[in-house]
Amino acid sequence: MTDAVKASLSAWGLQLTQESLRKLQLFAAGLKEKNALLNLVSKTDEPQLWERHILDSLAGAPLLRRLLKPGAIIADAGSGAGFPGLALSTALEEFRFNLLDSSGKRCSFLNWSATAMNLENVSVFHRRLGEGGVAAATGYDAVIERAMGQLENILPQCLNILAEGGIFLAWQSAAQTRERPAVNAALRKAGGELSETFPYRLPGETEARYILVFRKRLQR
Repeated sequence: MTDAVKASLSAWGLQLTQESLRKLQLFAAGLKEKNALLNLVSKTDEPQLWERHILDSLAGAPLLRRLLKPGAIIADAGSGAGFPGLALSTALEEFRFNLLDSSGKRCSFLNWSATAMNLENVSVFHRRLGEGGVAAATGYDAVIERAMGQLENILPQCLNILAEGGIFLAWQSAAQTRERPAVNAALRKAGGELSETFPYRLPGETEARYILVFRKRLQR
């Protein structure tokens, strides 16, 4: 982990324990080991794995800690290589994480990584978002999503698996946050509202990134 990564974590008020850091280092090493076979992240991203993926995922930790109570259950929609869910689970041991992915190979990697990291707050489910099966009936306290697809397409599905009053966090670039009628229409139809826009910046970047926080409206 570089000094720039440490500075960002400090600026966000996120203090990682030595055990959390050890687990993240195991995660990074395992991902690099398996990447050639599974194509988990771009090969060009490997030298900057901490900055581009791990740190980017951890940007959501202060938000989740502020908005949720200990014991909350969080779904990572389309977890892929474990971003952001697997990375966040090491920093937020007070929450439970369900990692959802449609790829059996990726789920095998997620299970392998969670075992190697000795994560007791992580469960992996091989299924598409919105499909039935194990954990499908769970009303999650939060859903998190990073780089899964067009927001207007996945927003209704993510809100649908939330408990009433639950929150959905979507990682977005500056370009993705510009006014988009399709997103607003999908949000209204799904019964949600945008409650917060959280800006942050990664080392070496001049443009801010954002985590959008949507809330599922309470039924009256």
